[in-house]
Amino acid sequence: MHASTAMEPNIRRLRRPDSDGSAPGRRWKTDWPAELSTPQGRQRCTVLDISSWGARLRLDAGAALPERVWLVINSVGAIAAELVWRRHDTLGLQFLEQQTWIRRLYARRLDPLGWPSAGGNQPRP
Repeated sequence: MHASTAMEPNIRRLRRPDSDGSAPGRRWKTDWPAELSTPQGRQRCTVLDISSWGARLRLDAGAALPERVWLVINSVGAIAAELVWRRHDTLGLQFLEQQTWIRRLYARRLDPLGWPSAGGNQPRP
């Protein structure tokens, strides 16, 4: 073994860039009703999981879709996306812009200060 090889640090590079909050690629399992909007109209779907860069959906009906779509989630609005894969009634979208609201929502879910009060169900000392 060469002396220079033994002295080299054994450090792995990060697979994802460091970020503020949760990892941008981390997927959050959901069961949200939504719609896909295309120039041909709207189609109901369910968001199965979501990250700040994309989502996996299940379509209520199998129809041809263009490459560019908009994911419409109540109280969020329309998110521009590209269809990147499809298997039967399940498909994957990549958002055209990072959705930082998802990272904030995920981080709030992990913060006990944001949890609802248990009310009268709290244990007594």
